[in-house]
Amino acid sequence: MRRIFVLLAAVVAVIAGACWFHAAAQEQTPQPWGTFIWWTTMGTGGEALPALLTLHQDGAVAVADSAMFGAQPGSPSRISPLQGVWERTGPKTVGGSSLFLVFDAAGGLTAIARSRVSLQFSDDFREFRGMMSVDIAPCAFGPVFCPDPTDTKTTWQPSSNMPPTGVPVFGTRFQRVPQGPLP
Repeated sequence: MRRIFVLLAAVVAVIAGACWFHAAAQEQTPQPWGTFIWWTTMGTGGEALPALLTLHQDGAVAVADSAMFGAQPGSPSRISPLQGVWERTGPKTVGGSSLFLVFDAAGGLTAIARSRVSLQFSDDFREFRGMMSVDIAPCAFGPVFCPDPTDTKTTWQPSSNMPPTGVPVFGTRFQRVPQGPLP
């Protein structure tokens, strides 16, 4: 009886050790397809406009863009937050599409916009680079007459303030910073 107890205790200890080792290895291994927040910049002609990008594990996207608050000099328009979807297109690549609203200087809704991105992640999934294009579907006579962005018959046109080939985007994954005094 004692031998069975010792054997059972040894098996439990080995299983517990294996579980601990596996958990410790997972903490150090990048988990590429979880929910992560990215410090993102996009740029054309020397500009680098910042944004916060969240890629949720379920395929949802949320973006807070600096253009929401007038970060583009000389541009009278403002935009809403971006909401969208992403999906894997390869082992280290994703493609995504987001929708947002475009407002004039007076706050009137003038268009529905769509961003389309393709991103390539680094081997450790801590950075990405890619391209982004923006398309516009103007509201004909104010917000009541905006096109349905999910309708396949909606006419999209390239954004006038971006090159037709898109703009480069870069991102670095945001990581936890311990609480306490700064070093």
